[in-house]
Order: sequence, then C-alpha cells, then structure tokens
Amino acid sequence: MKHLRTLILLATLGTLTLLPTATSAQTTFRLGLRDGVSLSWLVGIDNTLPQVSFYAGITGDCYFDERWGVGVDVTLAEQGALCKPNSDLITMDYSFHYLNIPLLAHYRLPIGREQHLTLSLGAQAGIFLMGGYDYTAPSVLGDGQVSGSGSFDSDSFHPVDMGVVAALEYGIGSTSIEVRYTLGLSQTHNGISNTLNGYYYISVPDNRNSVLQLGTIVRF
Repeated sequence: MKHLRTLILLATLGTLTLLPTATSAQTTFRLGLRDGVSLSWLVGIDNTLPQVSFYAGITGDCYFDERWGVGVDVTLAEQGALCKPNSDLITMDYSFHYLNIPLLAHYRLPIGREQHLTLSLGAQAGIFLMGGYDYTAPSVLGDGQVSGSGSFDSDSFHPVDMGVVAALEYGIGSTSIEVRYTLGLSQTHNGISNTLNGYYYISVPDNRNSVLQLGTIVRF
C-alpha cells in the first residue's frame, strides 16, 4: 500500500504540474477515459495460452506543439495466462490484478481532417493488487475432472512490476483506437506453488508479464 500511495501521489503531482503549462498558447492538456480488451501471457512458463481479460482507466495528455507531448495513465487491469503444467490433463488459469501507471512520450502525426496517428513509448509501474487461479484436474478417484479455485499470498509477489510500453493510436476528433504492448522487465513473484484438490502439487516458475491491449480512448 505504501508503493500504491506513493505512485498515485506522483501521478497526481505530475498532472497538476502540467495544468499551468496547458494554459499557454503552445500547449494543450486533455483528460480522457480508456478501456478495452487484452491478451496476456507469462514469459518464462511453457505450455501457455493467452488469457482474455479487460482493462479500464483514466488518461491525461499534455502536448507542447502539434506533434510532441507526454502522457500518464492510471489503469486497472487483469493479467495472467492459461497454462497446462506437467500434464495436458491439468489446466491453470492464472489471474493477476494490477494498477498500471505508465509515463509516455507521444509523437502525433496529423493525417487528415481531425485525424491523426500517434506513436507512444515509455515506462510503466504496475502495482500488484491481488492474484488467484482457477483449475481443472483429474479426480483422484479416477472418475473424471474436478475444478476449483484459490488465491495467492500477496507477499509472494513483487509489489511493483516495472515494464516498457509501446503504443500506436489512430484518432478521429476526440475518439481514438489504440493498440498497446507492455513487456515486464522484472519477475512477477518470489516463487509460488499450490496444491490442487489436495493431491496435485504445482510450482509456478519465474515469469514476466506480457500484455497486448486493444481499446478505445475518449478525451474531453
């Protein structure tokens, strides 16, 4: 929680710092809402499939001229992966929840009347909120499959997941479609394991987050 309060404070102070600048003739400042779907997987785990989930948050951009600007987002996102560890008969659905705060540099290219393409690059701090899993595994009685769920001890995860971000945005007026990719630079946890159905022991290897997002941005 200490890391969460610190990063939210820094993001707020950064936004307030940009507001006076935005009153000049050369700069513009806009707030917006962003949401969409994501495909996420874990780099470092074999036999994984992307997990489909959703994200939503707020965004703020400050442009110093027609092309160059900076921005910051605060986004709630679910990340993780579908895995088949040790046996094709066992399926794990890992779900990690983060509050992601990226700081981005923008380059905007006007391509027509109220239309633009924007390339964004930057770094992201992801605050770990909670993690859990769903599973299906063979019954120990040999009479089919069983399913269940569980949660991870948050102390087993690194509180901040640092990553790099690249995004491409196509905008018409105040509405944009964005494709964004984020790659984690640090391991997500210190080593976690779980026992399924009181029988199957699963150890989760070191891994990094990898997330592809597709969504919309509406600015005001």
